[in-house]
Amino acid sequence: MDNKVRTFIALEIAEKSRQQAFTLEQKLMETEADVRWEPASKFHITLKFLGEIPNPEVYEICRDVAAVAKRHHPFMFCLKGVGAFPNVEKPRSVWMGVDDEGRQAITELAADVDRVMQQRGFPRELKPYFPHMTLGRIQRISPKLGDLSARIRQYEAYDAGKTFVRHLTVFASKMARSGSNYTVLSTAELS
Repeated sequence: MDNKVRTFIALEIAEKSRQQAFTLEQKLMETEADVRWEPASKFHITLKFLGEIPNPEVYEICRDVAAVAKRHHPFMFCLKGVGAFPNVEKPRSVWMGVDDEGRQAITELAADVDRVMQQRGFPRELKPYFPHMTLGRIQRISPKLGDLSARIRQYEAYDAGKTFVRHLTVFASKMARSGSNYTVLSTAELS
């Protein structure tokens, strides 16, 4: 039995937005670039990745996340825009962003989660937080990446619709040959 759980804290995406984002992903797949695309069922916005957590600590982390959730009100955001890290010309991962409507609320939530997890001994995030949903990760450099970059530019303003955030979710992520599998450990309702 594993005594550690690979854990992260995230926002779930509304079903309609996940389907709209998957439609975009299919358009990007047409480029045939060597990308490991995420299935729509795994779309989410990570607030904080915690890594391998000893099993006994998972309950306490879920309790801390519930306390954070009580300090924030439900809000709406729109999944909008597509881009790549580190940039569109040399993509390593492809993402969808968040429009202005919900960006501040998500950023404040991520900062609060980061503060609380820092008190628990997790390292503080050093980079500025950028709310996004990962669509895929480039597996290897190939000539098709130029096609992918052009397609990303073509859809840079793509709108996948709105999600109403009512809770935070703590996930376990188990690695497998086919990728990772996510399991919900807890949900914490916003006040």
